[in-house]
Amino acid sequence: MYSHPLSHLKKAVLAAAVVLLTAGTARPDPAVYRKALSSTGWVVVPGKGGTSSGTCWLADRRDRLAVTCRHVVGEAHEALLYFPRHEDGRPIVEAKRYLCDYQAVAAQVIATDPARDLAVLRLSSVPDGVQALTLAERSCSPGDDVHSVGNSGLREGLGNGSLWWYTRGSVRQVHRRRVKVEGGSRQVWMVETQAPVNEGDSGGPVVDRKGQLVGVTTSYSGDQRLVSQNVDVREVRAFLEEARGKLIKAEKADPAPSPTGTWTISTEAEDGKPMAGEGEFRGDGTFVLSQPGKPLKGRYAYANGQLWLILDKGLAQCCPSWKGNDHFRVKMGTACLTFDRSPPTEVVEEIGEP
Repeated sequence: MYSHPLSHLKKAVLAAAVVLLTAGTARPDPAVYRKALSSTGWVVVPGKGGTSSGTCWLADRRDRLAVTCRHVVGEAHEALLYFPRHEDGRPIVEAKRYLCDYQAVAAQVIATDPARDLAVLRLSSVPDGVQALTLAERSCSPGDDVHSVGNSGLREGLGNGSLWWYTRGSVRQVHRRRVKVEGGSRQVWMVETQAPVNEGDSGGPVVDRKGQLVGVTTSYSGDQRLVSQNVDVREVRAFLEEARGKLIKAEKADPAPSPTGTWTISTEAEDGKPMAGEGEFRGDGTFVLSQPGKPLKGRYAYANGQLWLILDKGLAQCCPSWKGNDHFRVKMGTACLTFDRSPPTEVVEEIGEP
């Protein structure tokens, strides 16, 4: 019996489809996503060379510890974190909403490990509803289903993208990888998965079907299909124990300069005449700068020597030149603004006639 080549093609396509369906054992699990999301954060790291971002997760609510990748924070000493907010029972995903409407959580980088590509952050506070992830007692195995949450939807910029992307896949292998470090090399336990992670997912939690952490997303293989590398839970546990010994040192660190407070602002107009105004950086993370014809309102954050002004039209990143905590200068565009602490209002007590 003669068969048309197209019939063979149809059979081949059908067979391939069956293989793909049977091989793709990792099924979407909204419950696991919600559990992982309740611990996941967005890491923003302002620096002199620009702003980087990635993903983190809460490891210890009592000690206010979060974990991300070392390559996300780089050499920075501080980071800004945002955790999921909800509206009508659903997480808000627009990144701009977080920048404009919510105050960032300040975090201090207290420990990093280049070989493991991990960093531990100490948060100034933990928002209500954010839960610490439980670390799995054992590593996962080939064939296990895994799920992760990350922030890879920011390719169009921090103010135009979206957060809290869900990825699922299966474990290909748990293996030791030799990593070059200063003075030699180290063996690090890694979990290789078949999961489509992307830039911005780094530092995010990889969890099993129980919602327990089995790894931390660190990289993907550009020369292989759907292959991602994740730091194994045993490395995460060991690094966290090492980092806890640095908590006391972090508590004693000198506080960084802060713009919080009321200021007088001076600058020069194009005609050379001085212009004066007032400004207030409030404790809730909002600011108001009032100058003739140039009022500015928005949110602010200060980290790594960078004053981060979040405006409706975008972000303005400045590097203040401090003289103590009572005077600093900032370049904004072609203007240079000088900020001085406003003197306290003198209270004059009225004395009545005897």
